[in-house]
Order: sequence, then C-alpha cells, then structure tokens
Amino acid sequence: MSSKKAPTPAKTDAAPPPTALAELARRARTELGPEPDLATPAATRTLAAIVRDLKGMPEVLVTREDAQRIKLARRGKVGALVVGYDTQVRYMQVEYQNFPGTDPTSVRLHRYTFDAARGDGGEWRRLDLASDLIADVQQALLRLYPELDH
Repeated sequence: MSSKKAPTPAKTDAAPPPTALAELARRARTELGPEPDLATPAATRTLAAIVRDLKGMPEVLVTREDAQRIKLARRGKVGALVVGYDTQVRYMQVEYQNFPGTDPTSVRLHRYTFDAARGDGGEWRRLDLASDLIADVQQALLRLYPELDH
C-alpha cells in the first residue's frame, strides 16, 4: 500500500473580483430609490376637505362610492360630480355625469397630478395645467346650483 495523497484541485469556487458595474448598481440603489408617496395622503386629505367644506350645504348629497371616491349631487337635480383617486397611478380624477344641456363631445373628466411644491402642503393640478382640482369642483357645483352663479 502506498501512502500517496491525492492531489487537491485548484480553487475554482472563488468569486471574480467586483467590477465597476457593482459600484454603478450601488449608486443607482441609493440615488434612484423609491420616492416617498406624497400623493396618497394628500388625496385622502383633499377628499376629506371637500366633504368637510360641503357639510351643511342645502340639498347636497355626498356618497362614498369607494375608499378613494366620492359622488357629489344635488337632491332633485340631474347631474353629478365624481371625485376619485387612483392609488396605482397616483392621480385624482373629476368626472361629470349626466349634466343636462352638455354637448356629447365635451370633456367629461379631468385628471390631476399632485404638485408638492405648490401652495401649503401641495396642490392638485390638472394635467393640461389649465386649472386645479378645487376650482374645477367649484365650477361643477355651480352647475348643480345655478342660483349661486352670479
């Protein structure tokens, strides 16, 4: 019997040294990480403010259609306004439903994005930058309450 030991294989399990790509990936994780969601809490506050501010308005009907969607109407009148928030895409939407005398080709909804840099606590601005959410809700309510439009 011979007491020869078998030769040990060379280490091939060693990982290759990191490349410049590892540094690039590390920088991307720190600089391009997920941004904090400012829109969802702002949408909740905005919907709550709309309901709060319309409390006590005669004949107004406020219906919660979903966790992030409310419907505003006037008792005895045709037409309604739906204000909602899409949590996936992070936009608010104002939809006009069944207003009498409306041209069938007219715009029936507007979408708004949250601009945290505007105003105290941010502002919901329409995508075409023509108006903001509260101004459009006010204009739609004036269509439901024409006697208030002076």
